[in-house]
Amino acid sequence: MASFNTTKGSSPEPSHIVTGNFVTLMETNDKECESWYYFIRKSGNEKALKHLQNQLETVRWRSMEDLSIFDLDLNHPVTAKTAKQMTKLELNVYFHRKFDGKLQFIDLGFRSKDNNEKRMCKVFDLLGYGQIEDYINDEDIDPEDLFDRSSVLESSSDSEEDSDSDSEEDSDSDFKSQEDSEEEDKYKSSDSGIPPTLLTKNN
Repeated sequence: MASFNTTKGSSPEPSHIVTGNFVTLMETNDKECESWYYFIRKSGNEKALKHLQNQLETVRWRSMEDLSIFDLDLNHPVTAKTAKQMTKLELNVYFHRKFDGKLQFIDLGFRSKDNNEKRMCKVFDLLGYGQIEDYINDEDIDPEDLFDRSSVLESSSDSEEDSDSDSEEDSDSDFKSQEDSEEEDKYKSSDSGIPPTLLTKNN
């Protein structure tokens, strides 16, 4: 499973902005069966947000297992407090996120000849699994959340490994059962150990 970047390394301390409005970029991933909200500060980012929305609206989104669907709502902003509270919800493997910084102008690289699936792929390559973080700074995240998120991701990874191991064991078991069945059929066909040549009737 892919994991969001939950470490900021030498990045400056978050601003923890508690005023103003935030708009929501939603990523829905069919494979993970989850939707993730990225709350982006509206003030100072209006043009970059509108530029991104105009591009996203040219895509006819549909569910595809290996891709995500994106939607950006600029008409219903939420308060900084609401955005922060949403990042604390423990409903998904991946948490919702709040960004207080400056959003770059994102060029999704669409061409007029691109079909719909091609456009979906381009968006996913640039923004999938929380890569919006590459285009905006100052994520509002608390130290305890860094620990909690890392623990959740590790637990999820362990669960997947266990599932893969169980699948391999089941496969081996099925293979052995098939071999045992073939051996049993072979034994039965020999009529309790009597060589087939002795069972042949002379006409």
